[in-house]
Amino acid sequence: MKIAIFADSFLPGTGGTENVVLRLGRELSKEHEVMVFAPNYHRPFDDNQFPFKVVRAKSIGFTDNDFWALPSLTKECKRALEEFKPDVVHSHTQGMMAEFANKYAKKHGIPSISTAHTKYKYCFVSAIWVPFIVNIMVKRVVRRAKNSDRVCAVSQSMIDEMRSYGLKKEMTVVRNGHDYLGLKKAVKTFEKPFTLLYVGLIVDFKNIKFSLKVLEEVKKTRSDFLFYVVGDGPHKKSYEKYAKKIGLGDNVIFTGRIADRKKLYEIYSQADSMFFTSIFDTDGLVLLEAAEAGTPSLVIKDTGASERYEDNVTGFFAENDKVKVAQRILELMDKRELVAEVGSRADSVFVGWDEIARQYVDIYKEEIAKKKGE
Repeated sequence: MKIAIFADSFLPGTGGTENVVLRLGRELSKEHEVMVFAPNYHRPFDDNQFPFKVVRAKSIGFTDNDFWALPSLTKECKRALEEFKPDVVHSHTQGMMAEFANKYAKKHGIPSISTAHTKYKYCFVSAIWVPFIVNIMVKRVVRRAKNSDRVCAVSQSMIDEMRSYGLKKEMTVVRNGHDYLGLKKAVKTFEKPFTLLYVGLIVDFKNIKFSLKVLEEVKKTRSDFLFYVVGDGPHKKSYEKYAKKIGLGDNVIFTGRIADRKKLYEIYSQADSMFFTSIFDTDGLVLLEAAEAGTPSLVIKDTGASERYEDNVTGFFAENDKVKVAQRILELMDKRELVAEVGSRADSVFVGWDEIARQYVDIYKEEIAKKKGE
């Protein structure tokens, strides 16, 4: 089968969708022909490292990580598609790449699949702050999803988000997978301070400031804890200043981005718990990475991040209130053996990317059969 994958964000960008496209594309390419269409990031990068061909679209950059792809204005994208002749197109976006993919699919009578990963309205509000423009962009997200033959989402939370935008089309949950490093889990020791960890983009909609406010509350009772913040982003410097301002200068450590997965695994292993208060994330890969290392996650109840887990069994939940989250942390600080026990079971909640690829291939085959039956 020939599969064309479209993404409005891909390497060398940083984020969850980039890694999803990489890992799914890598797995699919073991048995199928895969071509990935992605923005040009206007900086040197070796696309030959991938087991699939990457075609770069012209793009406009807004930040080092945010690029607006313009595939309709890129002759190479059109030529590559015509030569490749895919059996199915799969968009991991509801942006310009999805619109381009949908038009190609309709013209050539092949299925168009799309997967919703991101709470788009959060991103639009964060970047634009102009309500009527945000509403226009949300309507375009809905239109592009409606024009796909099949819409998938990485969680029920993401389906609910798309429903809130007005999309009535039936949707299918296909969760993210995990590619195992296969490293030995570290034995948790309790001599050092209770260690919390955040890994990801450092940006307002990840709720990091809320996490710092929670720890300010914790420190009113206990100060024997550390919070490692791993990653980079536009608000890193402001959070560093804020942490010092509220008296957490000795407790919060900003490491910067760590790309080496083995080194990151060691950091996961050394933490008692991931501390992930994002209500934006729909199915965060970093929680799965932590789980493989035997580290459970403390997340906000009834969010996309909490869907896979069971409180006190494979993870920990807290209400979305800084005092209640602080109380939960204080409770876990007194029960480190329980935290380690839950961490030992945390990896039971995910499957490998090979299984996720099989799920998508079944969907592709179903939609191809429908097209042939029309």
